[in-house]
Amino acid sequence: MKAKVPVVQMMEGEIRAGLTTPLGGYHTGKAQVSAALGIEGRYNFKGTPWDCGLMLDLSTARRGYEHLYNDGYDRWQSNRTLALAATGEYNLRQGTKINPFVGAALGVAFNDVVGDKYFPSKGTSMLFAPRIGAEFIYHIRLMAQFNICRKGYNNFSFTLGFMLGGRPKKQ
Repeated sequence: MKAKVPVVQMMEGEIRAGLTTPLGGYHTGKAQVSAALGIEGRYNFKGTPWDCGLMLDLSTARRGYEHLYNDGYDRWQSNRTLALAATGEYNLRQGTKINPFVGAALGVAFNDVVGDKYFPSKGTSMLFAPRIGAEFIYHIRLMAQFNICRKGYNNFSFTLGFMLGGRPKKQ
């Protein structure tokens, strides 16, 4: 007999913040921790563990370049990505107090350098962002995401989110 998926609210929204670290090398820069921010809205498909949505995500790949100058200044460059993407996820225990999930986002990334500009670049690229995480007590969400878009801008983010909606419906 197939297990019944709990019926949850159709819509949910999330706001999140966290930390990022660059993926891969870029002009011999040393990886530094930076910030990530995002908002997301999701639609839960009735009677299934699937959801889809839209996200607006700001992440950075920050690298230090002090070693190139040896002058004692804190020299760094932050390669910023603003992404607009469609998301899809599979919830392993949807409607429970601990709900692990796996998914991905696919969309467009707007890339730009902020702060010091040792290696200026700018442009638009495609974003692919595989993700994994868990929702706790229906309102707290921890997520790890690889933001893959363009050399020098790729990063890993770990975020804490707060959600509204998506709770199990009262029977």
